[in-house]
Amino acid sequence: MDTAIPPQFIGSVAMMRHPEEGEKRWMTLWNSKRKQFEMVTALRLENDTYRECLDRELAWKLDLQRGKEYLISSMARLHIEQELILPGDEKPTLYVIEFYVADPYGKQSFKKLEERKDIHWLTTHEILAGYGPEDRSVDPRLVYLLNKFELISPYS
Repeated sequence: MDTAIPPQFIGSVAMMRHPEEGEKRWMTLWNSKRKQFEMVTALRLENDTYRECLDRELAWKLDLQRGKEYLISSMARLHIEQELILPGDEKPTLYVIEFYVADPYGKQSFKKLEERKDIHWLTTHEILAGYGPEDRSVDPRLVYLLNKFELISPYS
C-alpha cells in the first residue's frame, strides 16, 4: 500500500488546525500520485526528536518559515509505540508515532496556505469518515489511527 505512513513507520504526524475554525477543520495535502488526502508526516532521523523532524517537514512541505509562520505544540497529543495491523498490513507491525497539533501563525502564513491548490481544509467528519470533497479518499491508515486512538473528537 502506497501511503504517507508506511509499515514500521517511526515518525510524526502534524494535525494542523484551521486558524478560524479550530478543531472543526484540519489541513490536508492532496497527493495526486496516491490519490488521497494526507496530513504532513515526517520520518524521524537518528538524532532528531519527533517534534524536530516534524518542524523540518512542515517548513519544507508547506514552504513556511520555521519558528515564524506556524506553531507546533510543545508536547505530543499522543505517543504510540506498539504493534498494530493498519489497513494494508498482513501481520502486526511495530509503529512508533507521535501526533502534534500545529497552527498557522499570522495572516500571511494562512494566506500562503490558502493559495495552494494541493491544500484542503477537511472537516473532522470528512476525515474520520475517510472521504473528502467529491468522495476523494483520506489516507486509510491515517483514518484508522485517528479513529482508534480518538485523536480528534467527532463532536467538535
